[in-house]
Amino acid sequence: MRNWLIGVVVLAFLAPVPGSAAPDSEQTEVFTEGSFRGEMVRLNSVTELTDVDPNSWASLALASVAGHLNLTGSHAVVGDRFLSRTEFASGLDAALQKVSELASSKGGERITAADLATLERLRSEFATELSVMRRRTDVLESRAQDTESMLFSTMAKLDGSVVMALTGAGSGGRIASGFPDIAPAFGDALGATNFPAAAVNTTLVTRTTLNLRATLMGEDQLLVRLRGVSGFDAGAALPGISSGLGPLFYAGGPNGSSYDQSTTAVSTTGLASVAFDEVYYTTGMDGDRFRALIAARVNIGELVDTNSFANNEELDFSNGLFLNNQLITFSFSAFYGPGAGFGWQLNDFLRLRAIYTSGNGGAGAGNASSNANAFGAPFGAFGAGGLFGGQTLLATELRIDPDRNASIKLQYAQVVEQSAVLGTILPSTINNSVTNGYGVNAEWAITPSLAVFGRYGFAATNVNSLGVAAFSEIHSTTWQAGLTLPDFLGPGNSLGVGYAQPVRVHSGSVSGLVEPGRTNGLVPSGVEGDIELFYRIQLNDRLTITPDLQFIIQPVNSVNSNGLTIGTLRAVFSF
Repeated sequence: MRNWLIGVVVLAFLAPVPGSAAPDSEQTEVFTEGSFRGEMVRLNSVTELTDVDPNSWASLALASVAGHLNLTGSHAVVGDRFLSRTEFASGLDAALQKVSELASSKGGERITAADLATLERLRSEFATELSVMRRRTDVLESRAQDTESMLFSTMAKLDGSVVMALTGAGSGGRIASGFPDIAPAFGDALGATNFPAAAVNTTLVTRTTLNLRATLMGEDQLLVRLRGVSGFDAGAALPGISSGLGPLFYAGGPNGSSYDQSTTAVSTTGLASVAFDEVYYTTGMDGDRFRALIAARVNIGELVDTNSFANNEELDFSNGLFLNNQLITFSFSAFYGPGAGFGWQLNDFLRLRAIYTSGNGGAGAGNASSNANAFGAPFGAFGAGGLFGGQTLLATELRIDPDRNASIKLQYAQVVEQSAVLGTILPSTINNSVTNGYGVNAEWAITPSLAVFGRYGFAATNVNSLGVAAFSEIHSTTWQAGLTLPDFLGPGNSLGVGYAQPVRVHSGSVSGLVEPGRTNGLVPSGVEGDIELFYRIQLNDRLTITPDLQFIIQPVNSVNSNGLTIGTLRAVFSF
């Protein structure tokens, strides 16, 4: 019994005790990681501990205390983990109770002068270590106080990134692009204008992102994101390539706004206008198996249709085509707005997600426009607006995880567009269109150094017209596939290659519209294909350099377009 008492006292002197609060990153990221608290179990024999060598000194010490201390975990002492304040207090309380019991005992085993001498010898023997620990504790407390004094909030943290990209493009001919207000899904079927591809300048693109993340209850998050973009890519000079999402999704596009729709005015001087482009709140229920989201403005492509190898333009593919299935997220149209959604972990293998957004959910009345489209007719009204009367998108996804290295996502989305079809503004005789999209998203890490991914989407669109125009049902498809070599030639590096076909109409027609030089067919003459190859070099935890090469075949779905080559050197600073 005396050996047990001495062992507890030694452990109390030497055990490291962390601060009372978790690191700030744990406090604010717990909403994504969830939380796990080990079950407190009582073990009566050291032989029950699965991670202790019976021949080690630790086994002898633990043999004395295992029956009296609560050890966290399932038959494991977890010797390389810090001792929490709760665990330390529990063990110390047990020791003090035993000391009190022995001190008041009238008979049997008592604390003797020899025991006290032994304790004094231990105190003297470890005096140097205890002095070092006191000094270190004082230093840590001082640093913690300095850190807390500089925090603007104890519940929030600020992180961010800066993307800088030097890019240039070239072609031996011309690009037959759709009109600026014609989406590339129809390609040259609605008419096209030739652009000289050789006129594309070499540019420097910069995008700065600041994320303010706050937690109110420890397992929730309020995200406020600020972004500013400066500089244009090849898509600004050649409208419609890469499905109108840009060869560099973090750059400015042909309409003067950024492709990610974070800012509506992109400068060419390096001066960037900053906007709150994402604001949402998410929290968990039912042990964090169910999470709810409400958003003032959110990009659903960051929440639905995610992929471990093709979903982040800062880390993998720069081309906007590789970020999502556009027939599920409709990122080429105005569907960044207010909304709500949920994620539900049904079991270890199934997850269900759904999100609803409104492209003009803050509108109190219809928004009329006097601008003219490619046909010379006014765009007309954009509907009643509001959360349910204007542009709306409902996307659902069932994720299936057959094992820890693979997942399959089955998706459905319904999109209502005002005066537009597949992101294309049509004459004022068009009231709205309803698109039902179906998709599959798959990824598989075959080995730690080889992974493959792919997406496929199909959609059927019905157009409701007000005038003489009559549309048949329009069918469209998109798909992509690629592979990634993680840690290629170094930890943190990544080599990736992918091929993507943008959204393209493959059946459908319109009657009642007679325009010079065009037919009633809505199917473009060509099939655009985007090939991207990148190699990300991880210089350190805060800086990556990525050479990137893209080849675009039959741009804007036109056989009259010459191929285009785009080269980019991307640097990403994170903090």
